[in-house]
Amino acid sequence: MKAIVVTDQAAGTAGMTLVERPEPTAAINDVVVQVHASGFTSGELTWPSTWTDRLDRDRTPSIPGQELAGVVTALGYGTTGLSTGQRVFGLTDSYRGGGLAEYVAIEARNLAPLPGDVDFTVGASLPMRSDCVARAVRARPPSGGAERPRARRGRRSRDDGDSART
Repeated sequence: MKAIVVTDQAAGTAGMTLVERPEPTAAINDVVVQVHASGFTSGELTWPSTWTDRLDRDRTPSIPGQELAGVVTALGYGTTGLSTGQRVFGLTDSYRGGGLAEYVAIEARNLAPLPGDVDFTVGASLPMRSDCVARAVRARPPSGGAERPRARRGRRSRDDGDSART
């Protein structure tokens, strides 16, 4: 398969090269996706996970591209919730091969069904945004109960201690 790889962190995007790579296989709970669209930001080239694995071993040449949309072509043992031929979109694990390739092996839990009326290009643009929203929601401190309604700017609510104003 064809893939864009990086081998030199100092070279930045100028160091990206189109090469032939072996097609990935699906491990346990993985799927292989034929990539129809992928997202890439040059910032990925500054992430440690682009250059080393979780044990801090060199993993170049690596394939960047976190966001993707495509069609499932193979299921790994134990994979549930997805099927061969299904349209999907998702976010790759930054420590594994990315979406700037014809095929990518990805954990099934990192994918969601892509409706038939959504273009692959649009699908590939969704994961990072939804991941950012999810992280923001998770990072929000719990309210500990019902939240007090807030007054609109320039108005006071009855909760401010002055029941004469509304």
